[in-house]
Amino acid sequence: MLTKRLAACAALVTKGGVVCDVGTDHAYLPAELLQKEICQRAVATDIHEGPLRAARRTLEATGVLPRAELVLCDGVERVDPAGITDVVIAGMGGEMIIHILEQCSWRTQVHWILQPMTKVPTLRRWLSENGFGGWTEQVVVEGDRYYLVLSARAGCETRCLTPLEEEVGCLDWRVPAARAYARRQYVRLQKLACQLEAAGRAESETWKQLVRQLEQLVQTWEDSKC
Repeated sequence: MLTKRLAACAALVTKGGVVCDVGTDHAYLPAELLQKEICQRAVATDIHEGPLRAARRTLEATGVLPRAELVLCDGVERVDPAGITDVVIAGMGGEMIIHILEQCSWRTQVHWILQPMTKVPTLRRWLSENGFGGWTEQVVVEGDRYYLVLSARAGCETRCLTPLEEEVGCLDWRVPAARAYARRQYVRLQKLACQLEAAGRAESETWKQLVRQLEQLVQTWEDSKC
C-alpha cells in the first residue's frame, strides 16, 4: 500500500511505459506499478547501497524483480534512457531535484513526476526558466502534512511566474486540498512578513503584499461556492 503522496505520483505514470524511480529507497513505488501492470519495466536508482538492498528485497517479495533494474548512482547518471517514459523523484529537496535535472542530458525526452520536500519556489522558478513552463501541480494531504506533486514535460515556452505563483504554486484553487494548503501558506507568509517588519527589513512590504493577494484569492474561491 503506497502512501498518498506516492500514490499521487503513481497515478501520473504513463500507462504501459517504463518508469525510473530516483532515490527509490525500498522500491515501493516501482513494485506497485509493476504488480498492477501499470508499467512494463522499472528502473530503481539510489546513491547508497543499503536502500538498493532493501529495494531488491521488496521487488523479490512482490515477484517483480525480473522486470526491474537496480542502479547504484547519483540521480540518473548511470541510467540508460532507452525506453524510459517517466522519471519520478519523490521525497527530495527542490535543489537536489534541480541538480538531477541539470545533470540529465535526456531530460527533454521524458515525463518528470516531482515531489519536492523543500525549496519548492526555487524548483518552480527553474522549471519556468528551462523549458518546462507547462507543468501542473496538485496538493496531497497526509495527516497534518501537505505535499506538492508536480507533473512536468519539456518543450513549453518560458513561463513568467507572478511572485505569488512562484511562492505558493500554480494550483487549481477549486480543489479543497489546494485551498487548505493556501490557508496554511497564508499563515506562514503572514508570520514571515511580521518578522521582517519587526526587524525593520524593507522587503516586509513585498511579503505583506503576497499575503493580501493570497487572502483575496482564497476568499474569491470560497465566495464562488456560495
